[in-house]
Amino acid sequence: KVVLKGLSNVFRTLTEQHGQASALLHRLKGNPDQHTDLWPTVRTELLAHERAEMEVVFRELHYDPRTRLVAEHHDEEAGELEALIRRLDMLPLNDPTWETVFEELAQTVQHHVSDEERETFPKAQDVIGRDRTLAMDITYEDAFAAQKRMA
Repeated sequence: KVVLKGLSNVFRTLTEQHGQASALLHRLKGNPDQHTDLWPTVRTELLAHERAEMEVVFRELHYDPRTRLVAEHHDEEAGELEALIRRLDMLPLNDPTWETVFEELAQTVQHHVSDEERETFPKAQDVIGRDRTLAMDITYEDAFAAQKRMA
């Protein structure tokens, strides 16, 4: 678990959501009897988080040369996450391959979260500044709620 020390506003919100997503992934992992009940929730949370994060946070990071490369890297990883989710959506929940693809998704999410919390968020917070991250937090929460309704 990453300490939230130093992260505030939108970056604290994102980190808290990472913890919630990790807990959901852990509950689902290795529990085929939970696939039907938990997968729709996990899927919705991951997609809404990633899409709102791209729309609000990473869009802004693309504009600054100091954070453009991390934003581009994030976009690539977000594409990988969505592709893995689409692969899972195409498999029956009781398919033996489902658990293997899910494990790949869980590892990808873990790597993605680790990168963001250790490197991207602290750097982005320094570049963007506290006032802007406060405004972004409100915008992110609205975008996240809208994405959850669409996911």
